[in-house]
Amino acid sequence: MEVVTRLGIADASTLLREGLMRVLGDKKDVSVVGQAANDVETMELVEQRNNVDVLLLDLNIPKLEAIPILLALKEQNLATKVLILSNFTDESKILNSAKVGARGYILKSTSSVALVEAIREVSRGRVWVDRQAYFADTFAVLAHLANPANEISGEVNPFDILSKRELEILNLLARGVSNEDMGKKLFISLPTVKGHVSHILRKLNVKNRTQAALLLMQARSRDGALTYPVIHAA
Repeated sequence: MEVVTRLGIADASTLLREGLMRVLGDKKDVSVVGQAANDVETMELVEQRNNVDVLLLDLNIPKLEAIPILLALKEQNLATKVLILSNFTDESKILNSAKVGARGYILKSTSSVALVEAIREVSRGRVWVDRQAYFADTFAVLAHLANPANEISGEVNPFDILSKRELEILNLLARGVSNEDMGKKLFISLPTVKGHVSHILRKLNVKNRTQAALLLMQARSRDGALTYPVIHAA
């Protein structure tokens, strides 16, 4: 039997909610079980029905906005997974939402195909990030750290096996810095940066940049000396 994801939609815009309902109407594995236009309705939707698997939550939902709602869900130990709906302009809030439990974010400019994929992935307990935003890797790292069950396995310590230069690049990578900007910052060519990144992934035995950055964050947490840097809006 196909598993159906029970979805709640929380956004102040009636037009947007109705549009999402139409987009999702023919998806057999996604069922919209409720809508909300503000913070009070959102909490009622999640608490009273207790059947929302994934909450598609507008980052700027009136009146409290998303982060206090995320904190309330965490405090009440509710199982609902949150997928943040946002605009490019809210980098700081988006990253902070990951710190307090959001499993993913999707931009309002993203396609309906990507939306359905995001809902499915978050429903499975995975972290989903919109690759249109340059800080996607940073969000993924923070979301993994906030949801330990999603962390990758292994005891590899980047501090033990990477060179000083590779650690520099890994640290920038974990902050969401692009290859091009790494090259400018470190005064090295783009091919050299790409070479270092490839070496880092191979040495750490990980598949992608996000997993490499996560290992760095885990190592810092174990050492107790460093924590993830405070994220500020650009």
